[in-house]
Amino acid sequence: MRDYARTASGSHRGEMDLAPFAASPLRPDTLRALRYVAAVESGTMGHLRNVLVTATHKDARVTAFLGTWAFEKFWIADALQHVLDAHDTTLPTPKQRSRVAAFFGEIRERVRPITGSIRANKLGEDMIAVHMTLGTIDEWMTQAALARIVALDPNPALVAIVDRLVAVQQRQLEFFEAQARDRLAFAEHTRVTVARQIAGAQWPIGAEAEAKSETDFFYSYLFASAPGIAAAIDAKISSLPGQEGLPLISRAVAAHGGRAA
Repeated sequence: MRDYARTASGSHRGEMDLAPFAASPLRPDTLRALRYVAAVESGTMGHLRNVLVTATHKDARVTAFLGTWAFEKFWIADALQHVLDAHDTTLPTPKQRSRVAAFFGEIRERVRPITGSIRANKLGEDMIAVHMTLGTIDEWMTQAALARIVALDPNPALVAIVDRLVAVQQRQLEFFEAQARDRLAFAEHTRVTVARQIAGAQWPIGAEAEAKSETDFFYSYLFASAPGIAAAIDAKISSLPGQEGLPLISRAVAAHGGRAA
């Protein structure tokens, strides 16, 4: 854990070559998808706030990892924003929520850490397994999304940047997945608790803070056009102890994939 924290990846800007985008810019749909991934990556601190008011904060090793993970996620989002800034393409403006919806959304954001803490602390250490499983699935999904983005727009400059970012994510995934598998293997009640919690989660983590039109586009553009990707992620979820047969990503694609704006 000390080695991981000491070698955490900070800013990627110095290693990114954006010059090729001037002659060969990315497609608008590519930029829109990257904007969405950057948005959910930059929302990590909000997720971390909710995580650390639960029993998860009592595990020093996990807490140390999450702090470093949030740091790296910030710089991943920054790298994606740097790519966006290299283009002057006008992207669709996300549909804003009404004032009433925004008002109640703000109330939920203020209350959620409190209510979430009360509910989560009733689960005790099982909540650590929940958070490690959520992180595992989210990393699988984010990496799949980035791979699909470059498959649809294989610009060499973008491929080089995405390869760099995925290498950082892969190291994060190694911790999440090892922790998730170990904790899920420990007890039946842990497996049941995790299955119940992840079944009600929104994917990717942070999606609930984004405009619905952008989440719909994300699923339609990247996943609905290649259903095998969602099925592959669901198969990975099923490989986790006690999480067999949960079509979480396929269900999310069905809910959002046919409604892109």
